[in-house]
Order: sequence, then structure tokens, then C-alpha cells
Amino acid sequence: MKRFWEEQALQLALACGVLLMLGWFTLAMAQLHNTPEPAGSDLTAPAVPVLMYHHLLPQADITGMFADNNVVVSVEQFTQDIAALKAQGYQTISLRQLNDFVRNGQELPGKSVVITFDDGYLSNKIYAQPVLEQAGYTAVIFALTGWMEEHPQTFDAHGLQYLSWPEIREMGRTFQFASHTDDLHELSWNGKGKVTTASQQELADDLNRSIKKLQGTQYFSYPYGHHTGQSRAVLEAQGIQLAFTVEPVSVHAGDDPLTLGRWDMYQYRIEDVLQQKRK
Repeated sequence: MKRFWEEQALQLALACGVLLMLGWFTLAMAQLHNTPEPAGSDLTAPAVPVLMYHHLLPQADITGMFADNNVVVSVEQFTQDIAALKAQGYQTISLRQLNDFVRNGQELPGKSVVITFDDGYLSNKIYAQPVLEQAGYTAVIFALTGWMEEHPQTFDAHGLQYLSWPEIREMGRTFQFASHTDDLHELSWNGKGKVTTASQQELADDLNRSIKKLQGTQYFSYPYGHHTGQSRAVLEAQGIQLAFTVEPVSVHAGDDPLTLGRWDMYQYRIEDVLQQKRK
């Protein structure tokens, strides 16, 4: 009789052990199924911030005509912005990659960013290029092609100098160059950018000149961010794939590719941009 009860106890213990193992396995599988993707994964980010800068100067040189000028960001701030992006694992992508993301939902690195400069100032070469190269980043310059110089200029922090065509050719490893019009960067009588008041033919002719000078670029930024349905139609007819405003929103797959937003880094802190915080 004693042996009988010992065998019964052993079988009961084995059965309990099996049940405990099954319970543990079920719980482990449920936790595995519900585990979120780790930070910094390679999955496409829900949105891509596009940063906008213009002219850079050391903080000590932001005086006179540049004091409180909304096209000037200090070199110190720019350096800190790039360091913050690098520290958080962001990667710069090209406009072609962004175009594939917007139009086709193409996957991108999980933390992607596009860095842009408008106008084409010499300070982009003097101050931005070394910082970008050290970080292993690339950027885009939307150039006023009619304002670019034939020969390199001497940099003077007290005035504005533009890039020259020889310099543009030399900077291709760090910068992609795109159009900011050829010669339509001015305000019209109504306070709107001339892109919005020029005739279709005038805008088409200007854009055609700019595209040719930039060897067939397919990318554009609107001066002052101003645009209309007519200007959008002209860009589309000229083969422009992406065009940017100054609306402070990040870029999502499926957005209108000819009215994409950008964050003006004169107004916004990099921390707010990455958290999608508007003023």
C-alpha cells in the first residue's frame, strides 16, 4: 500500500511540473509577441523632419545688419543641433530617398533627417561644411542660381557673399544642390513672393534656367515659402519631384510632394523639432 501511494504522489508531482512548464511557456510567448521594437530600430520612422537654415555666423559676429535677422543662425547653435542629431542616432538622407518615401512609402532608417540651406551663402562652405563632414552628414543647398558667383569670393562676416560655381562643384560630396529659383527671390507689391505673382511663362522660363544650371535638378524650395496652385502646376510641368514650403511640420509618406514642410531653425529648438512641438 505504501508503494502505491508513493507512485501516486510521484505522478501528481510530474503532472504539476508539466502544467507549470506549459504556463511559463505561454506567458513567455505572449511577452515576446507584445515586445515593442527597440529604440533605434531600422523600421521607417513615422515622419522625417526637414531642417531649414540660411546664413551662419559665429555668435560674436551677429551684430549690425545681422542682429535679430531671421536668416542668421549662430555657428554655435548649428554645431549643437548637429551634435544632438548625432547623439540621438539620426542619419541624413538624400532628397531621392525622401521622394521615394513620400511617393512610394519606401522604408528609411528609423531616425532620418534632411538638413537644408536656402539661398547659397558662402558661410555654408566656411562654417557648415566642416561640422557636417565631422558628423558624417550630408545636406542640401537650395541655390539662387542667378545670384551665384563666377569666381570664389573672399569671406567677410560683415557682409553677404554667395557661393561660386567652382565651389559648388567642389562641395558635391557634402551638399546636394537644388533650385530656389534663378532670379525670382523678391517680394511683390502684395507682400507675397514673386513666384506667386509671376506669369506662368515667366516662372517656367526662370525655373528652366535654374534647372539647367543645376544639371537637371528635380527639387525646389519656394522663396519665403509662398506658393499657389498655379506655381505648383508650373513646377510639376517642369519635372520637379519635391518642393518645400516653410510650414513647420515633418514629412510623412503620402504628403503632397510639392508642398512639403520644413522647420525654420531660427525659430525652433532641435529638441522641439524632434518632438514635433510647434509654437
